[in-house]
Amino acid sequence: MSHVKRTSLWRIRFCQSKGGSKSVTVSGYREEVFNVLLALLLHERGVVTAPEQSLRQAIEQRRHIPDVLVVYRGLRTVIEGKVADKAGADDKALEQARDRVNSGIAHIGIALLYPATIRKAPSFGDVQKIIAESSFKIAICSETGETGWTEGGIDYLTDVLRGAFEQLVREDAVTKAVEALNAGLEHFASTVFVSPATLRRSAEILGIREIPKRARGKSEGDEA
Repeated sequence: MSHVKRTSLWRIRFCQSKGGSKSVTVSGYREEVFNVLLALLLHERGVVTAPEQSLRQAIEQRRHIPDVLVVYRGLRTVIEGKVADKAGADDKALEQARDRVNSGIAHIGIALLYPATIRKAPSFGDVQKIIAESSFKIAICSETGETGWTEGGIDYLTDVLRGAFEQLVREDAVTKAVEALNAGLEHFASTVFVSPATLRRSAEILGIREIPKRARGKSEGDEA
């Protein structure tokens, strides 16, 4: 079944669950609902893994969803989107995404600004279309840092996520390499520098010599 057909069937089921009306106005929806729709859209495109049934039921039943969490390549990813019709919306979205990462809730935080036109969408289906076709302001937070604000659509968001993931992988690889090196040095030191003969030989190679006893005694006498 194609992406378009799946989205269309979902819209019909949603409308029927509200009494069979042909359209659903969205003026009363919270921004988190837009985040759920984005998560489901990314899920349908195979970009992320999302608890599809739970998210759809949450929309239909209008339940509060404090954090929209999905999984991107094994990493917990949170979507914090705001509508660009309020002052400071970008700062708030970025702050929340950053907080979710810093608190350990997610490995990656997506801060996103939806276009103001989404508020005027006449139906639920129109909201889906706006999210699928519009360009957003996007910033990605992760354990390695932040991208800063850029702009693009769904495909661009996918590319930015991929870049954040690859950076995390590189940082993790470097960290593991350093840990392995340190462990190797500690093991080498604990197994090699245990014999007095080995210590003397190592000192000779490094040019380290013991202070003669006469010189050491004289030095101690001077101090007295």
